[in-house]
Amino acid sequence: MGGKFVSSKRTALHGAAQARLAVANCGQQETSVANSGERKWSGKLLASGGRLCTALAIAALALGSRATLVMAAGAPPAGSVAIDQSPVQNIVAYPQPPANLNPLSASDAVLEQNGYPPRPDAVNAPSAYARWQKMVSARRVANSVMQATTIYNGPAQHVLAGRSIANGTVSTTSTNWSGYAVTGASGTFAHNKSFIFAEWIVPVAQQAFGVCNGFWDYSSQWDGFDGFGSGDVLQAGTEADAFCSASGKSTFYSSWIEWYPFAETRVSVPAVQPGDLMSAEVWYTTSAPFGHAYLVNYTLNQAQSYAFNPPSGTIFQGNSAEWVEERPGISSGLADLTNYVADPFNITYAYNQTSFFYPGSSPAGTTIYAIRMTCPPWTPSSACSSTTTISTPHLYGLDTLWFYDSGPAL
Repeated sequence: MGGKFVSSKRTALHGAAQARLAVANCGQQETSVANSGERKWSGKLLASGGRLCTALAIAALALGSRATLVMAAGAPPAGSVAIDQSPVQNIVAYPQPPANLNPLSASDAVLEQNGYPPRPDAVNAPSAYARWQKMVSARRVANSVMQATTIYNGPAQHVLAGRSIANGTVSTTSTNWSGYAVTGASGTFAHNKSFIFAEWIVPVAQQAFGVCNGFWDYSSQWDGFDGFGSGDVLQAGTEADAFCSASGKSTFYSSWIEWYPFAETRVSVPAVQPGDLMSAEVWYTTSAPFGHAYLVNYTLNQAQSYAFNPPSGTIFQGNSAEWVEERPGISSGLADLTNYVADPFNITYAYNQTSFFYPGSSPAGTTIYAIRMTCPPWTPSSACSSTTTISTPHLYGLDTLWFYDSGPAL
């Protein structure tokens, strides 16, 4: 691909296949309707004679009819674009909603049909409803371009639990994650339309001060389900990557979606710039397509919705919800972390149709983990020869996180 997003000509060849996938995936009926502590969700995923199936088929065909490609973020890191671009065939980017559709007054069935995230109850969950209202009021931008990558935002690695800190939260470390995770029994977050939300500011990507080593450094900001004690991760977020050599400096920013063990898929909508205010809501449904992500760039007033399935044989555990700053896996192992300096996650919460979960407070039967990222590994190994913290989350109040990097990352 020469470092560029998938060409419109090649994507057009995949359109019919995507349409068939979307319709086939819709061939399953929803098996349950979950009860909610805030409200009772009603309606079937395949409501009114399969209207969602129709919408997904239209969306898949739309992916095959893109006329232009826009890659505002510059050239991706060398080697980060997958040779095999076929995984993007299995992702649906929703088409532009009808001009007369008002998501604030639309029925739940119409919202589902057009890829909008689940609507919280305005009376019993006013804060969550206000966040939802802000999300769905952003301008939907169609014709998103997708790019399969060689980047993996995988489960937390080499987790070492430590002492309990405030309110029973357990301090722990990982070599690839920093953030907060709420864990429970398998299935805790597997109820239909369980969702997780985060709002953050895209950090400025650069290498550590005084470092210019000819390599790319990577960072991922995301929220999602699973990966802390399970082998899959359903997630969406942004990447902020940096390169420096004697010939100059480069940076790269993008939105992305992923259901690990699939690799990350970059998406061109919403576009990403340093300093932009972003949000991602990720939700799970009990009938296909099972994974959903709604990404918004409030600074640029852009939003898009995606639907996708896990790799064959992968089981959604629904045992954890997390908000993470990560150094992802690349071909050579874990990447060195971008020197992001500081990164605020203004608002973070999850909901499983019964209870709300926050980094600062969660229901009985769950455990909250505060996760610091450590090295080694690091390149060069001499910069981190013993266990050193390179990224730390700080919790303020119930649901605000600030991340700071340190050690060889800074």
